[in-house]
Amino acid sequence: MLTTHRTATIVAGLALTLVATRALQAQTAPAAPVAQAATAQSEPPPGPGLAIIKEKCSTCHSTASVFGQHRSPDDWAATVQLMVDRGADLSPDEQNVVIGYLAENFPAPAKPAAK
Repeated sequence: MLTTHRTATIVAGLALTLVATRALQAQTAPAAPVAQAATAQSEPPPGPGLAIIKEKCSTCHSTASVFGQHRSPDDWAATVQLMVDRGADLSPDEQNVVIGYLAENFPAPAKPAAK
């Protein structure tokens, strides 16, 4: 059974640990989340596909979820086709404009060069 003095010592130790941990976190907070937040809030590049995406794609999900992706042209084509199959109202011409816009502005990350 814990004594009152021992309980108070444990609580004080835990409080001190929490304060020290918070102070260290504040000093060593990574810059990446701030940069990501700024990027997510910035307006996507202008282009004919942007208006179509804002009008047609945002009926089911946020445009941030679209602009947060980075894919190859073939993967963008497959994604757009999947959305059309699920009910997105895009004409074939609109599909091509959207795929071109996304492939140009949100490409897949470059793969590291082979050694």
